[in-house]
Amino acid sequence: MPSTPTPTPKPRRKLPPPTPLVIGTRLGRYELRSVLGIGAFSIVYRAIEPESDLEFALREYLPGSLAQRAADGSVVPRSAADAEVFEHGLRFFVNEAKLLLQIDHPNLVKVHEIWQERGTAFLAMDLYTGRDLQDTMSTRWRTPREPGLRNILAALLGPIDALHKGGLQHRDISPQTIMVEPDGRLVLMDLGAARRVTSALGETGPTGPRDGFAPVELYGNRAAKGEAKALEKGPWTDFYALGATLFYMMTGRPPPPAPERARAGDRVALSLYRSDKRYSLELLALLDWMLAVPPAARPQSVAELHRALKGEHGEGLPPALKPNRALRWRLKARRFKPLAWLLGIALLLAVAVLAVRWGLKLPIVQDWLLRWS
Repeated sequence: MPSTPTPTPKPRRKLPPPTPLVIGTRLGRYELRSVLGIGAFSIVYRAIEPESDLEFALREYLPGSLAQRAADGSVVPRSAADAEVFEHGLRFFVNEAKLLLQIDHPNLVKVHEIWQERGTAFLAMDLYTGRDLQDTMSTRWRTPREPGLRNILAALLGPIDALHKGGLQHRDISPQTIMVEPDGRLVLMDLGAARRVTSALGETGPTGPRDGFAPVELYGNRAAKGEAKALEKGPWTDFYALGATLFYMMTGRPPPPAPERARAGDRVALSLYRSDKRYSLELLALLDWMLAVPPAARPQSVAELHRALKGEHGEGLPPALKPNRALRWRLKARRFKPLAWLLGIALLLAVAVLAVRWGLKLPIVQDWLLRWS
């Protein structure tokens, strides 16, 4: 008797964005003044604390694919099936915020308070007035040079190190979660609390792994077959996303999605050496190290990355990635391969012209030409 095929799960229909709370609503000791943004799993408000007249940003946990606003202003899951995932994400949101309260770094979002009401949770944090890195890059006519990229990498390693020492990983680093303040300071924003819940379920889309920036271990059951073991999450998970962000700044696009790279086995950063001469082999090798598909093949700590970033002539890089003389010559040959083809064709044409001119001077050829003239 033939087995019954497993039905393919239907994709979620596109849902309208969640409704924000009415401006003027009082939440704890804060009063809402405006809506700053509506994302895939939260709404951010500009708020004021009337007692101190200080402004803050309030983030409300509200994943639109899982929950909606009720008539009384509370947040309720869309269905019984969504309730468990919603509660799971809510716990992540609250627990991570509690840990963030204990971490203080100038390049990391500053959290002041976390509390629960109206069926969800709210987070009070500093109000940032800059633009995210993606918007900032869209206004540039040229990608950053190597010294600028090295400075950006060094600036972001500080808050990442603070997170890791505090027992957290970000798990959602991308140009959209890095704020560039008016004074040029970089601030690492939202942690991927909701994304890691939906990632664990193998979902994609607005709340699943961020294609191009998420490493293969965040794809759950969507990871390539044969890669399931040894796909543990850890500090190396953030290093992949940070490397993908730098790659985006260098090329204007993210690397291919990690599951595709796992099947292809490519090294995306070193290939830039053929098309962009502004980046050294050492920096490209460092990016390839960060963008390695297997977690164990990436840097395992911020200290390792710092050592490789500051090292000269590839010091601190794994031996397999360290640029050597043979690799330099091979890449130089690949870079000038089109020119070599042009020179070869030109040489062949020159030889052909000389051969024809020499052949026309032969008596037998001249006799044949006279006979046919």
